[in-house]
Amino acid sequence: MSALEFNILNLKPIYLTGEKYLLSGEIHVDSSSYPEANELSGSIIVDIWQEEGAFVDMINDVELVSSANGPSKIAVYQYTLWTNLGDELVFVPRDTRNGSDKSNFEKVLFYPRSQHVAVKTDGCQPAIPAFVGRPGQYIQGSVMPAIPGVDIKIIAQNDSSNGLLKKGDLVLQTLTGSDGLFLGGPLYDDTEYYVEASKIGYHLKALGDYSFSCQKLSQIVVHIHAGEGAEKSLPSVLLSLSGEDGYRNNAITSPGEAFNFDNLFPGSFFLRPLMKEYSFLPAAQAIELESGEVKEVTFVAHRVAYSVLGTVTSLSGQPREGISLEARSLSKGYYEETTTDSSGKYRLRGLLPNTSYSIKVVVKEDSGSQSRIERASPSFVNIQVGFTDIHDLDFVVFDQPETTIITGHVEGIGLDKLHPHLEVQIRSMSEPFKIESIIPLPMTYFFEVQNLPKGRYLVQLLSGLSSRTHKFKSNIVEVDLEKQTQIHVGPLSYEVEENHQKQDLTPAPAFPLIVGVLVIAVFASMPRLRDAYQWAVGFAPSGMTTVAPKKDIRKLTVRKRTY
Repeated sequence: MSALEFNILNLKPIYLTGEKYLLSGEIHVDSSSYPEANELSGSIIVDIWQEEGAFVDMINDVELVSSANGPSKIAVYQYTLWTNLGDELVFVPRDTRNGSDKSNFEKVLFYPRSQHVAVKTDGCQPAIPAFVGRPGQYIQGSVMPAIPGVDIKIIAQNDSSNGLLKKGDLVLQTLTGSDGLFLGGPLYDDTEYYVEASKIGYHLKALGDYSFSCQKLSQIVVHIHAGEGAEKSLPSVLLSLSGEDGYRNNAITSPGEAFNFDNLFPGSFFLRPLMKEYSFLPAAQAIELESGEVKEVTFVAHRVAYSVLGTVTSLSGQPREGISLEARSLSKGYYEETTTDSSGKYRLRGLLPNTSYSIKVVVKEDSGSQSRIERASPSFVNIQVGFTDIHDLDFVVFDQPETTIITGHVEGIGLDKLHPHLEVQIRSMSEPFKIESIIPLPMTYFFEVQNLPKGRYLVQLLSGLSSRTHKFKSNIVEVDLEKQTQIHVGPLSYEVEENHQKQDLTPAPAFPLIVGVLVIAVFASMPRLRDAYQWAVGFAPSGMTTVAPKKDIRKLTVRKRTY
């Protein structure tokens, strides 16, 4: 440290700048819950971390500043740290003693688990909020009878903010000792815990919260040997094992290897092997198991049926996966089927000796990959099965073209005369008013429509003849271009009748019309005829004297019109 000199005759202000800032905090331990509260000076360490998770330092000199002997019964430990302005730190205290053996002592845990501190102000820093130390919880349990090496898992029953746990998180894992006992801890006391116990080959059952009963389980070892006509390396065999209380277990063996049924309870079991083309001696076996017993069972497989093997490819030689094939014996009614694997290979199993079969590719409508197949070559193969497998029976499949084509032809009476008036109409079945295509009927009476979207359609004929003179009716054909992209429709047929109800003029219906017109004309001219008659004869008829003046007026009027 350099010396400072002051001139008292020339006083000047002194400016001090802080470069380090002291942080201090306390840890409180209640002696009522932990009697050794005053004895932790050399055991508590405070780890210091950055907010980002990088380790900074540790404080080893945590000292006891107030013992628990006073009225408060709380031991107070203090720690300090010089920091820089702007530091953001996390303080995490821990008990460094090995507290796995509760018989010696209980390890102390701290609440909260950590404290976050930021040095933001230039000046004295506030104290770090205090930690409280409490003895951690320990779970002690047992397995009976005493078995070492039982896997014990302690799991959080609820969330724990101090333990940084979520419900169901694994907190601690340990094993039982030779005495069958286990101890797990220390654990935070702000949640509950439960315990799971397990060991391969044993059944453990909870008797209480932390105690378990243990039963050694049994085992069945299955050997399958090749018998008469069987392959040296037997394929996989299905083993069906049933037992008491509805127990069922179906398993598949690996070729040429023994199979183990593990973790079986004592009791009665029934085992049966199954595989196509093979029979077994014995066909099944009853087994009685004692606790912890290992029993070996042997079956001998005999070949009773055979296979046809081959490959299905496209015309380009690419293997086709998921293609269905069948073997059918028409004479005896036997039937087997299979599908190709990713390499295009297939195996039709279970074909009986001295039997004829027809082998072919079949198209199933509910299979997406097969729905595109138009045909296979050869379309079928007839075989006679003996006492060996038949190999290399291959097929080539041809896909339907992606372009949709509807073809068809028209037949009917008088087609040569009607042909110029006929059209072919194609409508959507889902939208009957939507016309997808309409074309005139070609002179060959054969039509073709391409590149329609895949879907279902209605095909029919339309006539351009007037409905007043002809009655025309066409049959309607449904087609499905989703199932089959090329469809021939035919024949499209029709019915046509000439309408003979013509409006011919004849005297009979015209005569009443003529008479009616004449009658109307007569009645319309009756007043004029009457006046002309009276003028001609020079007198009025009897009974008409009252209208004489009008008659004279009419005469004068007529005469004026003549000039």
